[in-house]
Amino acid sequence: MASLLWSVIAISASPGLSRYDEWTYIDYSYQVSNGIIPIQGDDLSEYARQAWSCRGMEGDIRGVVPPPCDEIAGHPVTDWPFEGENYNTFHPPLYFAFAGGLGKALDAFGVDFTDGARIASAILGAAGAACLYLAIRSWGVGRRNSAGATLIAMSAPALAQASAIVHNDAISMLAGAAAVWLAARIFKHQNHGWVLPLVLTALISATRTMSVVAVLAVGILAGIVALIQDEKWKKLKPALGIALGTALPYVLWTEFQNSRRPADYVPSITGLSTEPFEIGDSLAVLNTIVGGGAPWGLTSPAGDWYLHPDLNSGLLEGWSWILYFAFLLLLPIALYVAIKNRGAVRYLAILIIALPVVTALVVQGREILSNEAYFRAISGRYAITAVPMYAAFIGVLFERVKNGWILFGIGLVGYAALLLSPLV
Repeated sequence: MASLLWSVIAISASPGLSRYDEWTYIDYSYQVSNGIIPIQGDDLSEYARQAWSCRGMEGDIRGVVPPPCDEIAGHPVTDWPFEGENYNTFHPPLYFAFAGGLGKALDAFGVDFTDGARIASAILGAAGAACLYLAIRSWGVGRRNSAGATLIAMSAPALAQASAIVHNDAISMLAGAAAVWLAARIFKHQNHGWVLPLVLTALISATRTMSVVAVLAVGILAGIVALIQDEKWKKLKPALGIALGTALPYVLWTEFQNSRRPADYVPSITGLSTEPFEIGDSLAVLNTIVGGGAPWGLTSPAGDWYLHPDLNSGLLEGWSWILYFAFLLLLPIALYVAIKNRGAVRYLAILIIALPVVTALVVQGREILSNEAYFRAISGRYAITAVPMYAAFIGVLFERVKNGWILFGIGLVGYAALLLSPLV
């Protein structure tokens, strides 16, 4: 309920579109709701252009702003930023089928399609928060510490924003919760079945490819651990299930969409945050994976953090800095736990350190292989599925504190800062 409360406040307080390319996701959802699977490079639908112009968006993109709401009919599609092109239809379809279906259903009751699709994101965010609480409990964490840790994850601005806009980032909390639960299932409870890891991973991969990174990190670690222990084949099964669940939806969907895309197509967004890749750029790429450019702190309020201005405040930015430094502080703590601890929690600690690296490898690897380009820096937003894992680790650490109300109180403070932010 707390998550839904935030989403209701955020959707009401920020009708303008998010700079997270929300217009492309609205278009994708709208097209799917009308039985059309768009191709990368298609013009934005008239509805998406209208939503972009009439709802508005702060600032400009490369000096271009959407035409005024009352002048839409007199402008060609190329007058919108990025030439009015949908460059995001390479994403898998599951989220857009859900958001588009709910948006169209609610539209029949007088709810604007965009608000209806945003409600779909709110539902996914709330489901993710509930699942994260249960996933943290599976690590043997008490109720109050589990609730406090969940509230901390819910107060992370990038995750909060995703539950209030039309964007497949809305799956991030659910995907992170799945990773926390699978890690407990494999490392704490020694369950090495492969069916559930495969199914959960495939569902995530068919929703947003980047959201699979937290589960993928669990699979990689499970595979490494299995290879150095007895009963290798038995213990390798969850890792193989995760690998197959990641690859199969991605490969099938990518091949399908690429076969429909014009061979000479170049996305209009090309070069906004990337550079053409050459072998001499390897050190620059390496720095974004394991160096200072890696998303170690996940998101930074200074320059790698975004929340719609209608939802932002000095109060929330203050909390965000606290959260950012807390996540950074977890890295040396996790290293210490990984070295000193011999129980299942050591694997959770290893994941805390490994997740930003795995994220950066996936992001850069995909960009280099797909577009022969690389990101100048890895946005912490790509790593937000790690936030639930960080929160779970915090919950485990606070189990050593006798007073279980401390973490719960901290979580309440953070979530109160989020809820109050649009009002102050």
